[in-house]
Amino acid sequence: PFSSIGPYSDSFTSTTVLSRMIEGIGFRFYWATEGLRQIDLDYKPCDDGRSCYENIEHISMLTDAISDAFAGRIYDFSNTRSGFEDYRQGTLNNLYAIFKTLESNPDFSKISVRLNYNGEEIVTPFWNLINGPFSDIIYHTGQVVAYRRITDNPINQGVNVFVGQVMS
Repeated sequence: PFSSIGPYSDSFTSTTVLSRMIEGIGFRFYWATEGLRQIDLDYKPCDDGRSCYENIEHISMLTDAISDAFAGRIYDFSNTRSGFEDYRQGTLNNLYAIFKTLESNPDFSKISVRLNYNGEEIVTPFWNLINGPFSDIIYHTGQVVAYRRITDNPINQGVNVFVGQVMS
């Protein structure tokens, strides 16, 4: 999913705006991670920073947390994936599932974020997903794009994030 973005909605509602935001995130992540090589994944800008691979792992865990919120589950910071392809596909699948959930259940006003943090349950409102995980995914996806430029493997030049399509 998200190799391109479908047509936009004719209406502006909280659901259609969030849906389009998820499509944009998915599109950017898809193309940021398409065609990565081991040298790209290993790139780390400094000793105390995350590598490209570690950013992708982090993005995957963020989408797990969002997915759990939409499903009414408590996110427990466990990580059941391993390997680049597993993280990449898991991230895209999570975003797609959230996107489809919004199509079938557009009322997300009751969604809350529930976290199991060191044995303590922390509950925050949906708003925290916007300034937290959703924004963080955009931030880290940009890092992946920058890192792959540094390793001389820029994203496909035809990718147009403005229109959500790959141009010839």
